[in-house]
Amino acid sequence: MDKTIIGLLFITAGVAYGSLALDGVYNATLGWLVENKWITPPVAAKIAPSVLGRKPTILFYSLVLVIIGLWVIYAQ
Repeated sequence: MDKTIIGLLFITAGVAYGSLALDGVYNATLGWLVENKWITPPVAAKIAPSVLGRKPTILFYSLVLVIIGLWVIYAQ
């Protein structure tokens, strides 16, 4: 696989994961899967309000994925 494709995959994953921090995007994607019973959410008593984590943490991890993707593309 070309390193450009790998870098673009990291960037795409970062943007997709970061967009889940927005409530509207989350409800349209994962919320739709829950409504149509494609997935079942964990028991509410055992989890935090957000299954994915806190919003700043999600945005931080997505930024890290984008930076890794840029580094893969532009390294060497």
